Amino acid sequence: MKRAGIAILLCLSLCGCSWRDAGDLSPVTAGAITRDNGAYLLTAELAVPNPDSAVPQSITVTGAADSIAQAIDNAGAGRDAQLYWSHARVLLLGTDILRSGMRETIRALTVSSEVRPSVRLCAVKNAQADTVLTTCASVSGDPPGFALGDSIELAVKQSQAPDMPLYRVLDRVESDGIDPVLPAVSIEGEQAVLDGAALFSGDVLCGWLDKAQTGVLCLLMQTGDRAAVYDTSTRYPLTGIDPVVRADASAFTVTITASLSCEDRTQAEQAAEALRVQCVQVIRTLQETGCDALGFGRTWAEQHSSSEIDWRTAPVTVRVTLRGTQSAEGGSR
Repeated sequence: MKRAGIAILLCLSLCGCSWRDAGDLSPVTAGAITRDNGAYLLTAELAVPNPDSAVPQSITVTGAADSIAQAIDNAGAGRDAQLYWSHARVLLLGTDILRSGMRETIRALTVSSEVRPSVRLCAVKNAQADTVLTTCASVSGDPPGFALGDSIELAVKQSQAPDMPLYRVLDRVESDGIDPVLPAVSIEGEQAVLDGAALFSGDVLCGWLDKAQTGVLCLLMQTGDRAAVYDTSTRYPLTGIDPVVRADASAFTVTITASLSCEDRTQAEQAAEALRVQCVQVIRTLQETGCDALGFGRTWAEQHSSSEIDWRTAPVTVRVTLRGTQSAEGGSR
């Protein structure tokens, strides 16, 4: 908790506060939201002053209500303090919300003046969302929610997790254009870990990707400034990634170019073909689940407004060109 404490302590100092005199402020480092019989259950991970140390301690509080705003108020009602949400790093959403449609929850969070639009959203699978904050162990002294924020930050830069802050998710569920994809979180042992991605059709959960598939999708979405392709057990770092999607007469063509660090042309060819096959598999999963994370549906509608062929059944051709020590192209079959 030391690094988390220093960061939050700095935020308080910038607004003229310190732990000793913060008084009515309880900074929130992460939150979790589920629904039970129509009511919102909100759990907040707090950094609170520790009388025996300059480093704050972490606790969780919970509030339930029919609205997000009231649940936030109720979560802080048991403390002589106001919950301070401006520096929350992640919000974990339970599958009960995701399966029934998250539009109402996203709208409510956006309207709330408590939650900043840039907080990242995550989907929790195979566990209750609140248990990530209440039962998982700390990581190097940081509470699980705060540590998860670190993991997501790094994973986004490496194209291993989608970057889905609240404002972007709202835009996607309201625009009927490109569907959102949330980082997935699960519990392994006593640790909260990133575990692939949650796919959505509109605002409704429609499927999951594993870690490897998520990396490929993030590459296609240009999430980070670098990525990697795996050929069996070999990892090839990629930079300068440029995917282009086009809708032709009766099919999609996806062209990917990138720079690759490899030993020779043979390795470049193998990596290009491995990435081509992986891209085809991920795109087929998007089509089968109806998750338009790459904007295929919108592109198809613009090009084929009168076509009877649905984007979910249209053929897809993927071409990969990797610029390494020598260039190689993995064409489509």
